[in-house]
Amino acid sequence: MNNKGQITVFISLIMCAVVMLGLFALKICRFYNAKAKSAQVVNTAISDVKSGFNSYIYEHYHILLFDKTDYGKGEAAVEKFLGDNIKDNLDNDQSLIYIAITDFDLLMDNDCEALKQQINDYTVYAAISYGANEILSKTGGKEAVVEETVFNNMDTETNNGSLEDKPDEESSNKRKEKSSEEKKDDSAIEDENKNEKTNRKLSLSGSDDDPRDFAKTLGKKGILFFVAPDDLEVSTDNINLYECPSKGRSGLWNPYNLNDKFDSYSRLKKDLKQNPSWNNALADAGCGLAYAKDVFNSAVNQEVNEDSVFKFEIEYLICGRTSDETNLKHTVNKIIAIRFPINYSYLLTDTPKMSKVKSIAFSLSLVTAIPEPVLKYLIAGCWSYIEAVSDVRILLNGKKQPFEKNRENWKTDIDNLTESFVKEDENEGEGMGYEDYLLILMAINMDDAYIRMLDLIQLNTRQFYPEFRMENAAVGLTVDASIECEDSIFNYSISGGY
Repeated sequence: MNNKGQITVFISLIMCAVVMLGLFALKICRFYNAKAKSAQVVNTAISDVKSGFNSYIYEHYHILLFDKTDYGKGEAAVEKFLGDNIKDNLDNDQSLIYIAITDFDLLMDNDCEALKQQINDYTVYAAISYGANEILSKTGGKEAVVEETVFNNMDTETNNGSLEDKPDEESSNKRKEKSSEEKKDDSAIEDENKNEKTNRKLSLSGSDDDPRDFAKTLGKKGILFFVAPDDLEVSTDNINLYECPSKGRSGLWNPYNLNDKFDSYSRLKKDLKQNPSWNNALADAGCGLAYAKDVFNSAVNQEVNEDSVFKFEIEYLICGRTSDETNLKHTVNKIIAIRFPINYSYLLTDTPKMSKVKSIAFSLSLVTAIPEPVLKYLIAGCWSYIEAVSDVRILLNGKKQPFEKNRENWKTDIDNLTESFVKEDENEGEGMGYEDYLLILMAINMDDAYIRMLDLIQLNTRQFYPEFRMENAAVGLTVDASIECEDSIFNYSISGGY
């Protein structure tokens, strides 16, 4: 009988221990379930903030971001949204006692690291491959340089450049008088705009005797007048860039204007040497170049975004000026600066063309103080420059040109510059198009190009979201929260991003 009592007590103790252990396990489970639920609620709230991404930017630029100020309401508005969201999703026995946003991950942080990563992801996802490799293939890996041996030969023929290469005062005055006689009144020039093709030819007529006069004529009226297509509308409106991300940053490669007088041998050599290297830059900027070509307008493709503030957007990425006209003008000058040494290198190897150059140089040397050897290279430079302007005219008309010149694809005739310059090229050709040159120019300094992409995104977005500022564009955030559940308090620091 006593043994039965002991067994009963023992079993009772065991049962109590099991029940207590079960209750403790249940409490532990409830604790961790409550903790997990609270963390889930905070994560959900962060996800809801991210789901408020700017739809215009995502649709047009494929970039996910949200405004950390909720379009001017302030960061406190986002914090309040988080708090309300958490409260609405907590269980009845849970309560929010603290919420704060401790950090935002911004699109512009770390030299636009988040922007570059999203661009890379988009180009891979959308299978956009056109860019650096195609351009390198078209150029054959060559760049716009003149071989040093060419300069050595030139220096040898001109006595190492020691020959005087400036015209004397008398011949200079004669050329000024001639130029003055040919020059039209500015008001008359404005009236010419009714018939662009005819006016371009008339503006160039009478300047074929010395090709340098022809080059000066191009510069007097402005290169755009001669190279822009008739149907290309070029806005002169200035865009306010004061609040744009690029404000205060240095500009992209900005070469000085080529000397269109061609009266200085030393300046000719300097102009031929000014282009920076771009092959490595092209390879490094591949995704960015493909992205820019896909989402931004240019002078030859304005259908990417009809709502854009700048109509020539890639030109803005290159030049960063305040109007389409100025950006296009500087872009054209940069392409001419690329084409110039390429054309010059070929021209020196073309014996028939150089015979014509030498004949003109001999005639001009009789009335100027410039020795014939120097004049020969100056005239060759002038003709190469005119050919480069002609190249750009063809490119802006949406046609392609081979990167390297040969006898078949050389367009202008030094014996008849006026007719050959304005002659229409019916063959669309193969090779490089206008946008290929834009990508080369953009690759030269891609870091500033990325910043100017943000300018364009902000300018265009603010047409629909006036309070949007790229400096407030966030791609992630970190939230600290404290949630009370019965007698426990859970503390969290949770981050979330795209």
